[in-house]
Amino acid sequence: MNPRRLQIGMWDYFTEDRWDDLADKFISGMEICSFSNREALLQVSEFCCSQRIAFGVHAPILGDAGYRLPLVNAPETGIFQEALEQISTEVQLASSVGADYMLFHYPFYPVFQEPFTPYPRLPDSGHRYSYNQMSKTKFRDISKTLFEFLCELQLRSGQRIVLEHDFFGDYEDVFMDSFHDYPDIGFVLDTARLDITRRAFHGFDPYHFLDRMASRVYLVHYSNVLYDEDKFTHHLPVLPEHDHNVNYGDAYAYLRYLADRNSQFHVTFEHKASLITRQQLHQIYSRTALLLEEQGGHVLIR
Repeated sequence: MNPRRLQIGMWDYFTEDRWDDLADKFISGMEICSFSNREALLQVSEFCCSQRIAFGVHAPILGDAGYRLPLVNAPETGIFQEALEQISTEVQLASSVGADYMLFHYPFYPVFQEPFTPYPRLPDSGHRYSYNQMSKTKFRDISKTLFEFLCELQLRSGQRIVLEHDFFGDYEDVFMDSFHDYPDIGFVLDTARLDITRRAFHGFDPYHFLDRMASRVYLVHYSNVLYDEDKFTHHLPVLPEHDHNVNYGDAYAYLRYLADRNSQFHVTFEHKASLITRQQLHQIYSRTALLLEEQGGHVLIR
């Protein structure tokens, strides 16, 4: 059985001082995103190799064009082909620097339409596809083409490709079927987005979703959400005092439920560590490691 990794987020740039500020004995990996150039990627690669730790990449791998994710289910043929070209370029670059995985969002743009709870931070109409723009049949067909492309690219490049869920509205069945029909593509669960989906979309059951998707999870993005009337704040560290507070999401409960059904996924702390003390940060790491050990599997300790 492969040991689980606990990872920190290292977006935009890397320094050894930044690593030292965030890491401890439980941290054996990092997730990077939006670096300035190939030289910066090589610096991370060399550090991780020397320290015997792993790193994964969240798209976009380079930030020279801004935070630009490929539109992996665009209904327009030309835009969809551009997305596949971007994916190919980023996968090849990730492979060349020794990344453990290359991560993209799916669906992206997300697919949903009213009725939903209109939280201000949800994608607006210009950054999502409605069902009029993307029928379920069209979404299924595009998903099949996308996953077949990713499987072939993963095999050809030798680079693991994983997909993190975005909002899928009433197309949950198509989303889940895609990962079961193409099991070579790993799934990334985001505990904050899972909880926002529960709150925003009536009838969504996060535990039914976890039951169906547990075996496909390669990585968890772990953070919490604070709800305040008609808005939310996300990317919060998951603290014990959140566990039974209805104003916060159920991140810890989701992680525990999933760990009981999958003993091998890794965890990235996708939170704003600056919001808490260093002592609280290390307590989060140890609490997470203890939970995963109790539920099965082994957490790698450096």
